[in-house]
Amino acid sequence: MKNKFPLLLVLVTIISACNSNPKPVQNLETKPDNSQTSLDWPGIYRGILPCADCEGIETEITLNADLTYVISSIYLGKNNEAIKENGNFKWDEAGAKITLENATSKATNQYLVGENMLFKLDANGNRIEGDLKEKYQLKKVQLDNEIAEKYWKLIELNGKKIVLGKNQDIAPHLTLKNENSRVFGNGGCNAFQGTYELSDGNKIKFSKMASTKMFCDYMEMETAMLNALEMADNYSAKKDTVSLNNATMVSLAKFQLIYGE
Repeated sequence: MKNKFPLLLVLVTIISACNSNPKPVQNLETKPDNSQTSLDWPGIYRGILPCADCEGIETEITLNADLTYVISSIYLGKNNEAIKENGNFKWDEAGAKITLENATSKATNQYLVGENMLFKLDANGNRIEGDLKEKYQLKKVQLDNEIAEKYWKLIELNGKKIVLGKNQDIAPHLTLKNENSRVFGNGGCNAFQGTYELSDGNKIKFSKMASTKMFCDYMEMETAMLNALEMADNYSAKKDTVSLNNATMVSLAKFQLIYGE
């Protein structure tokens, strides 16, 4: 009887070779990370941009996850009224820049998106260079209860909304600095400074306040603001606003966060 095992072994080898064709390698190439995919970019961005014929453009841009936006611009020292626009925005192919569609000015509708920052671009979509390049930035509003190292703009005094005078160049504001617990600000006419103290229970106390002595047409607002600082003994923070209150929790002055430092 002839040995059939060699023939069987050959057949098995042939069949195995037919079934062992290499599987196609899947393309595992992934796109590199970019601002669109890697950053937490939805949110509110604020800052004061340079202006050729005014004191500055107080700008707020809200970027939503559904690719819609709202932009508010106040030309400080001119009419001081907020100009609001809204629409859709789109990303460039690199996922780094956005264009605000339907914006009135094509020269100001492009921004480079960074970490917690928007960088305003020129009409050609390039970063603005020169001595003022750091001024062309909007910072993302961080909604927390920390009130120091932030620029706060006065929006309400004794329950009444603030309306700036037609020729009022500077909006009343203040900033609390961590270093030496110093407070700096402007009442809309005169610059002021002093010290502050924070304690448990959201307690706050301003002291050693001093200001320049210029006279302006809107001194009443400034005087009321400085009085509010003197009378305040506690504060309450909510989202992007902070209220200075007296002992009975009556709001003496309310401020809106413009940007963190």
